[in-house]
Amino acid sequence: MQSAFIAEQMRRKGLRRICVISGSQPFRDRATLQWQAAYPGDWLRVATAATGHADEYLAQRAQQFLGQEWLHAIYDASQGLHLETLAALAGTLVAGSWLVLLLPESSAQQPLIDVDSLRWAECQQPIATPIFYRHLWRQLLSDRSHLIWREGEPAPTDSPLMMPDWTPQGGQAQQAIIEALRQLPAGNYSVTAPRGRGKSALGGMLAALEPPCLITGPAKVATAVMARHAGEHYHFQAPDAILAAEDTGTWQWLIIDEAASLPTPQLHALIARFPRCLLLTTTEGYEGTGQGFLLKFAASGAVTKHYTLTTPQRYSAHDPLESFIERLLVLRDRPASVVKPSCELSLRVYQPEDWQQHPVLATTTFQLLQSAHYRTTPIDLRRMMDAPQCGYWQMVDDQCCYGALGWVEEGEQSAELAQAVWRGERRPRGNLVAQSLAAHSRFPQAMLLASRRISRIAVSQSLRRQGIGHRLVAALRQSSQDKDFLSVSFGYTPALWQFWQRCGFQLVRMGTQREASSGCYAAMAIAPLTEAGQQLCEQAVAHFQRDWPIQQARYSPELSLNEQSSGDPLFSADDYQELVGFAQAHRPLSVSFPALWRAWQCYPHLVFGQYLQHCLHSPQLPAGWSRKQWLVQLRRETAEFLTLLPDTSC
Repeated sequence: MQSAFIAEQMRRKGLRRICVISGSQPFRDRATLQWQAAYPGDWLRVATAATGHADEYLAQRAQQFLGQEWLHAIYDASQGLHLETLAALAGTLVAGSWLVLLLPESSAQQPLIDVDSLRWAECQQPIATPIFYRHLWRQLLSDRSHLIWREGEPAPTDSPLMMPDWTPQGGQAQQAIIEALRQLPAGNYSVTAPRGRGKSALGGMLAALEPPCLITGPAKVATAVMARHAGEHYHFQAPDAILAAEDTGTWQWLIIDEAASLPTPQLHALIARFPRCLLLTTTEGYEGTGQGFLLKFAASGAVTKHYTLTTPQRYSAHDPLESFIERLLVLRDRPASVVKPSCELSLRVYQPEDWQQHPVLATTTFQLLQSAHYRTTPIDLRRMMDAPQCGYWQMVDDQCCYGALGWVEEGEQSAELAQAVWRGERRPRGNLVAQSLAAHSRFPQAMLLASRRISRIAVSQSLRRQGIGHRLVAALRQSSQDKDFLSVSFGYTPALWQFWQRCGFQLVRMGTQREASSGCYAAMAIAPLTEAGQQLCEQAVAHFQRDWPIQQARYSPELSLNEQSSGDPLFSADDYQELVGFAQAHRPLSVSFPALWRAWQCYPHLVFGQYLQHCLHSPQLPAGWSRKQWLVQLRRETAEFLTLLPDTSC
């Protein structure tokens, strides 16, 4: 009777709440069943790692429940916590819901070994994450509406909630946007909002009022809310199917759900085919590319008019669960660093203990990185708190952080692993640039040397172009004298490359495909610190400049770098070794293509076979061939070609 009263009270007041069940697995199982019996509902169950429960979704495969609505959910964090999934799961719950969070015994005092750390700590084995779990428990204990049920203690009792009943308020803003959209001329329009604001419902209602509308998005199953509001006018097609069609028919609108999750080139191709497009996306940090949508796509001029929804639709603005998620992900209280510093800025080395000893500095550092980088997600928060192989330089005054640079240790791997990466047989976690130089640029020695990769750099908007970024890079260089080189990977733009050039970096690689999140090609650059690093840098720069004209012509003809090119057309001993790697190992075609091209130029009478000729002249697959079959044939023909080369070629 008491639980039914509490459930009804939560629903009337528009609240969603957390119950933490902490203890051994038998206790967690018994207590969870008891809680489920007391509060009937959907009870979606998600776990970070498999527990053997018949109805659970694994966190990394739980995207299918997004875009839907649930009454109650369980998140089993007994083996670790996938922070993005926890936040996304919370966003699907309606008023009156409980989120039951399962934690192991004494996790506040003895942090568990978190299997999720394998995603972000650049380690081969899971690690303990004490800083994050102290942060988690601080947020749980800071709000009396959260219930904590520890093993050995009685089930927590609840008291009446002393607040007025809730009336959903977001509908007026929703209707105003719909009416405005119906009156607008051809163009591309966007609506962004945190979860639970009625963004998907808005798309469905527009489809019902303006038929026929075509709906698309990353996954059809995630458009359940939109389908419910569109009713008989719900028409979904996958993005690839739309782009493959010869014409777009007579659709009034193209409505793109979670537009930020689609690759930017695909998004541009979609909106180019329809007179009116509505792009819906969630922009909270846990979405991964939502921030990129705001910073890159919407700012590019591709969006005619932008709207936002701020008032929750599925729950009250005073909802304890949303407040908890915002505090946990450090989404609240945007950086105070937009305000002028109170005194002269100074360099400082960040310490993970700052989250407890200097919480304002730690919080403003993360929020500065989050506001400046489209890639910043909760993974970066976890890494900042507990990852052992990374660090940060800060530019601070007495209160806040105004500039920050994050770095990650790379290299010092075994020669055996480096060769396996060169052959394309291994791609272990971590070592992004060092591995890329081995796998894509013929330099396995990069994995043997000690290096540091700059993973993030950000400066407050009001203080940019004052040399703060250069001071941060210089501080890292000065503190890395025991390393062979520094590296950086970034989405290429001329302005950004100019900054890294001025910091002493040299370009050594350019990706062959645009990144989904930024719409830019990934560039990699290094700055040598020792003689060994200088030798690697010179070799890598020469290799890149030699291959770039061929790579550009095939993969990125629209990209101009203004880089010096050697223009050497001769087939070399290095090219021979590259083709051996392609024919006999697993080197990618995109990496080996320049060597194949030079082989054809120097030995046209030896290059034979329609498939190798086709490879050299067209990026398209031959009719009737799968990519796997095609690559097998290419490798076979390359191996035969190598046997016909004169001895002097190698």
